[in-house]
Amino acid sequence: LELPEPEPAPEPEKFAEPEIPAIDYSSIDVSVQSEKAMADDLKELGLFQGASAADYALDRAPTRAEAVVILLRTLGKENEVLNAGYSHPFTDVPDWADPYIGYAYATGLSQGVSETEFGGGNASAAMYLTLVLRSLGYSDTNGEDFTWDDPYTLSEELGLLQERVDTETFLRGDIV
Repeated sequence: LELPEPEPAPEPEKFAEPEIPAIDYSSIDVSVQSEKAMADDLKELGLFQGASAADYALDRAPTRAEAVVILLRTLGKENEVLNAGYSHPFTDVPDWADPYIGYAYATGLSQGVSETEFGGGNASAAMYLTLVLRSLGYSDTNGEDFTWDDPYTLSEELGLLQERVDTETFLRGDIV
């Protein structure tokens, strides 16, 4: 008795530039704007959520799963993520993060720490910047554009890494 081949998963959509509302940001000096105010702005645009309805948890480190979720929301991919149904091979992903990690894995945005573990620890600045650079189409494969453990040079060249970001003690506020 031969079983039919399972249908392949749909090809993930390649990252396109997110649609950014037409807002004049030229008068905003982000070097003095508080992280809370920036988080409020991102939330209003539907691109950021807090750890709860009343708290952004900007003063704690993001988990690896949270880092992926925050980036995908910032890219405007949440609806696609929640409707795509992509899977992943990791056994340590919390249920709430499954669709996000599945999407990130299917698109090559994120990998695990092993073939079966995504990794439940905190995200480092290097990890988050690697996700951002990959989402922008840069590759860390064989050090083509950057290396996953040193995304800082390219991030600085592209203007992604603000001076105020603490790359040693990386917090959710640094992502904002």
